Order: sequence, then C-alpha cells, then structure tokens
Amino acid sequence: MYEDKIKKELFEKIREYDEIIKEMSGIEETDLPIPELFDTNDDYASLCVQSMDLLDEINELMLDTKYAPLTGLEPSQIKNLIFFEKSSDLSYEQNVEKHLNLRLLNLKEEMKERLKQVKTFRITSHLNPHTRHIYSEIIKCYIYGAFEASCVLCRAISETMTKKFIEYKGCGHLLVGKNKKDKVRSIQDICLNVLDMDKDIVSRYTKIGNKADNILHKKDVATEKDAIEMIKLLQDFIEKFPEQK
Repeated sequence: MYEDKIKKELFEKIREYDEIIKEMSGIEETDLPIPELFDTNDDYASLCVQSMDLLDEINELMLDTKYAPLTGLEPSQIKNLIFFEKSSDLSYEQNVEKHLNLRLLNLKEEMKERLKQVKTFRITSHLNPHTRHIYSEIIKCYIYGAFEASCVLCRAISETMTKKFIEYKGCGHLLVGKNKKDKVRSIQDICLNVLDMDKDIVSRYTKIGNKADNILHKKDVATEKDAIEMIKLLQDFIEKFPEQK
C-alpha cells in the first residue's frame, strides 16, 4: 500500500539522518570550532551536506503523510516525528510551497488530459441544488485524481435520487419496513417489482452501487478509467431517471 511505502521510506531516511548526526558529533569532539571543521575536514563537510539533503527529503515525506496518514506507530517513531515536526517549524512554509509546486507541476499535465475527457459532459435533466453540488464535486475529484472519491460520490447521487423517488411514489415505508417481509426488500426489488421501473435504470443503479461498495470494503481500487466510466454511467442514470412531477 502507498501508506506503507511512505512509512518505510520515511523512517529509513530518519535512520540514515541519525547515523550521520552521530558521525558528525564524533568529529565535533575535537577542539576545532565547527566553521573551521567545515573548511578543513572534507568528511565533515560532506556529512553536513548529506544531513541537509536528508532533512529536506524527510520534510518532503512528512508532507506526503498528510495525504496518507501513518498508523501503527511505535513510541520511538512518534518521538522522531514530533522532533522533526518541531525542527521544521521555521522552514515549514517554504517546504509546503516547494512541495505544492512540485505536486502541481506533476498534476498539471494529467489534469489537462482529464479536463479534455469531461469537456463534453453535460446534464440536461433538472437537478436540485444539493445534487448539482455533489455532481460538481464528482467532476472535481476526477480532475484532481481522487478516483475512488469520485466513484463513491456517484453512488451517493444514484442512491439519494432512487430513495427520494420511492418515497415520492408513496412506497417509503418499504425502505424501513416494520414487518419481516418488507424488511428484506432491497431498493432494486422495490423499483422493479413495485414501481415497475425501467430495468436499464435499475441496472445502472446496481452497477454504480456495486463499484462503490467494492471500493469502500477494500475489494477494489478505482482507476482513472473506472472513474470516467462511473461518471458516464451516472449521467445516463440521471438522464433516464423518471421525473417527479
């Protein structure tokens, strides 16, 4: 997993940094002042440069952990993280700016291609403000590369629309049925066998729901192709969905 890769790399860099600092401390035990050591001892100068480079890499990895939170940490690892968080306070803003510049530079070309993919996307059906907002978030998630979030939000719209339609048709009691027979009725069952809804619409609803369930239960990982297919599926679902007059 991405989180495990970041965790392993981060603490390996911290281990390397600690070793270099110990080696530098050994050299610093001489009577020479540090500025003079830097000028006269090539090994010490090299270690200084290595330590600064490693510190930059550690700070960069720590920023990456904000996207992939670290879990299952040992007390010593937590102590290390707190130390580096505090030691980078003065340069944090610069590190964040550098980090974002690099990320946005990498994302820019990918985002341009995704914007081309959604260029012709449009929905002609009426959507209430909340649903329209969620649909906008779906597109944003896709453009920024949050494919799993995009897929899961697709289900949020299809499920909300379907439940509201069931309630609109006076069958809301079947969703929270009080007797055993009603309790086992799924949304698909109600749509097909009670409301006689178009099978294609129910099929789209099921496909959207299954994909989101697999993502939420870690059975599946959404790719860019999955996300764009889910958005197209959702668009078809919305356009074909019966109106509430």
